[in-house]
Amino acid sequence: MTEATGKGRIVVGVDGSDAGMAALLWAAGQAASSGAGLEVVTVWTHDAMLDDASVNRTLEEARRVHFHELEKLVATVTKDLGGVNARCLAPDGDPAGILVDRAKDATMLVVGSHGKGKLRAALAGSVSSACLRHATCPVAVIPPPARAPESALGKRLAEVTPGKA
Repeated sequence: MTEATGKGRIVVGVDGSDAGMAALLWAAGQAASSGAGLEVVTVWTHDAMLDDASVNRTLEEARRVHFHELEKLVATVTKDLGGVNARCLAPDGDPAGILVDRAKDATMLVVGSHGKGKLRAALAGSVSSACLRHATCPVAVIPPPARAPESALGKRLAEVTPGKA
């Protein structure tokens, strides 16, 4: 993808939270305006206590669920952006480590400032903080005020996820 466009690659972490959605919207806009490729990554853990898609599913079945949900989300977000070259990935493991690794040769890494719940944050630590500390490319952390209903990003978030702005 990077070689095809010659304009770089933006990696964005998406976790199903509003913050992750805001990060995806912002990153997709950046990719559209710059011509960069977009690599959308959702990292998960195969654990029925932490991941709904893992309940009564094998590792591969859960991975397919995550991947297909991500593909639908990316299609919704990019449908009006014309020509965004998006690639979806759904690896399981440590979110910060995987995002930092995927972004090694990227133009930018984009993450939301808050993930999906305090329990996960307590167990996994802050993904955005780890990305800021360890990534070898610029990191954009999309803060909560950017998702406010009256902001441009908040309005776009409301368009693609009715009732979630």
